[in-house]
Amino acid sequence: ATAEILRVISTSPTNLQPVLDTVVASAARFCGAYDVILFQVEGDNLRFPAHYGPIPGPAGSSIPLVRGSVAGRTVLERRVVHLADVQAETEEFPDTAARAKAEGHRTTVGVPLLREGAAIGALVLRRTEVDPFVDKQIALLQTFADQAVIAIENVRLFKELEARNRDLTNALEQQTATSDVLRIIAQSPTELQPVLDAIATSAVRLCVASDVVIERLEGDRFYNAAHAGSQMKGLVGHPLPLTRRFPGGRAVLDRRPIIIDDIMLIAESEYPDTLELLKLNTVHSCAEIPLLSEGKSLGNLAVLRAEVRPFTDAEVALLQTFADQAVIAIENVRLFEELQARTHELTQSVEQLTALGELSRAVSSTLDVETVLRTVVSRARDLAGADGCLIYEYDATTEQFHVRATDNLEGDFGEAMRRMPIRKGEGVSGRAAEMREPFQVADITQPGIYDSSVREVVIRAGYRAALSVPLLREDEVIGSLILIRKTPGEFSAEIIEALKTFATQSALAIQNARLFHEIEDKGRQLEVASRHKSQFLANMSHELRTPLNAILGYTELLLDGIYGALPEKAGETMARIDRSGRHLLALINDVLDLSKIEAGQLTLSLADYSLTEVIHTVVTAVEPLAAEKGLGLRVALEPDLPLARGDDRRISQVLLNLVGNAVKFTDAGEVRIEAKASDGSFLISVSDTGPGIATEDQGRIFEEFQQADTSNTRKKGGTGLGLSIAKRILALHGGRIWVASTPGMGSTFSFTLPVRVERMAEAS
Repeated sequence: ATAEILRVISTSPTNLQPVLDTVVASAARFCGAYDVILFQVEGDNLRFPAHYGPIPGPAGSSIPLVRGSVAGRTVLERRVVHLADVQAETEEFPDTAARAKAEGHRTTVGVPLLREGAAIGALVLRRTEVDPFVDKQIALLQTFADQAVIAIENVRLFKELEARNRDLTNALEQQTATSDVLRIIAQSPTELQPVLDAIATSAVRLCVASDVVIERLEGDRFYNAAHAGSQMKGLVGHPLPLTRRFPGGRAVLDRRPIIIDDIMLIAESEYPDTLELLKLNTVHSCAEIPLLSEGKSLGNLAVLRAEVRPFTDAEVALLQTFADQAVIAIENVRLFEELQARTHELTQSVEQLTALGELSRAVSSTLDVETVLRTVVSRARDLAGADGCLIYEYDATTEQFHVRATDNLEGDFGEAMRRMPIRKGEGVSGRAAEMREPFQVADITQPGIYDSSVREVVIRAGYRAALSVPLLREDEVIGSLILIRKTPGEFSAEIIEALKTFATQSALAIQNARLFHEIEDKGRQLEVASRHKSQFLANMSHELRTPLNAILGYTELLLDGIYGALPEKAGETMARIDRSGRHLLALINDVLDLSKIEAGQLTLSLADYSLTEVIHTVVTAVEPLAAEKGLGLRVALEPDLPLARGDDRRISQVLLNLVGNAVKFTDAGEVRIEAKASDGSFLISVSDTGPGIATEDQGRIFEEFQQADTSNTRKKGGTGLGLSIAKRILALHGGRIWVASTPGMGSTFSFTLPVRVERMAEAS
């Protein structure tokens, strides 16, 4: 019998009923019972999932768990209850005795189902005559009860495992979806649409929604940016107003999620602007998650269900994650576009300054006008993005323009242009000379626009647009600078302004050749001007710090209340300005230090210093940051460290960078600084309990602009210059730096430093 039950258990490990049916049938057959009931505890009641025999079971689906029944007492007292004649037990079991008389059963025995000492049910056997069960039968019943417990536990554990697997599967799907979105953000940090499409698609699938719409806020209206689902009529592709009269607008205006179990019930009173949409579509449950960036609303994530099925907390949390990822993508693209625009402006400025510097050097260093003009046409063409460039010199006697220098003109075309002078008043050169202002033609092939004797030659060579900037000297026309392009269109105003300076330089060069004696004095003046300009270019980056320090100074005065108390929001804004300004100042200092080192301009101020004092000064500087993060800051110095000689300010800079990095990248544990002296050198180490550095990254982190985490989504900021500068400074002292680290086990940065540095070494 027990083998039969075990076989059923093994063949139906997740199906409880066949096992319980086998248990009650086996108990009746092998224990000589007329009737068997198996009870299970369910709260304060006993339900009976299995019954064998003709005697009717208790009325209803369950009975109360009380001592007044054989099953109840068996469970509550966790023992075998054996009654030779239950009909005679009128005092202890009055209800059971009465029911026994009515149903005709006498001897009854109850065996508890025990799991780890707790009763989870009972096996009750009944006979129609007075015939007590023998000990062997009761022992066998206990075996049957144990097997029933095994079966019940198997199914319970299976259901728990199944539920856990379901939860883990859902969690894995959610993590996979969010990881996929982050991967797309990382792969396409400047492309917004793939990210929003992935978010909408994942939200529809994981939240079992009929539609998901991501709406971007522009002014006072929402515009559809991404959609997944069954194409909501009247919603997708149509702008919506920013108002509390529909859920998305309220979510954005209130800056909080709006979760509605059934919008059909409240639309007329709460969201009247949705009535037209609801007439076209079946929408019941909806979730509206605002897209917020530093308190600013960027849009909304709308998740809609065609049936009433409220969103769970887990689903709302997942949607909030998707909303955050959408914000990251939107902000990434915005910052990239701003950076791209600023970079373009700076690149143009640098190119112009570089070209002007080159022209200044050419003009001030030689009286060879051909050399200067070749530089002008080459740099002007590069700067303007033109296909060719010419400089004409004007001969006032013949009233003609003659080619003096060209760049990137095909041989035949260039020779033809040299042989064909331009008369005064014709072409772009003549018009610019008359107007004393730049003149351009967007399309030479258009009739009546470009009147010149060289028009056909220029068109045959494939050129379509032309720009002339007059070369003026004291309002006297001495030539023209010509840019030609094979694609039609106007040159930008910024390019024209830059070319005016080129024209000035060209005019100066031509005037030099004409008036040699006069220009000799002018040349000396230009040399002085050129030196000043070169000095300006060399010192320009240093001057960036002057206005920045002023900004930081005034910010600090405002934060200190020197000019009166600031409103709370203004104070928060000023604090962010202060933090950003100081961060920018640190970045500028890093870049300037690196520039000085590479230019060989960084020198050490050698003097006697105490390494102990340097370390304690650094510790004092970083203690607030460590305390804010709850990190321990430990210092272990060898006693009686010798007096040292070197640049203590630069050594402090190295140590502050290492300790600051350790605190920044460590979230729990401690940072430890150790120092000792041996064989004329110091050995200093900074250890942390942070995430550690992968082996493949340990070499490159000492290179310029390199970090262990180079991803677009890295959590820690920085330029990647600190360790490179530290390495160069230590090299100037004759020392070296290295790192030992295991991922997950923290890092230790160590460096050696000669105790006495008598002269500066060469940085490598």
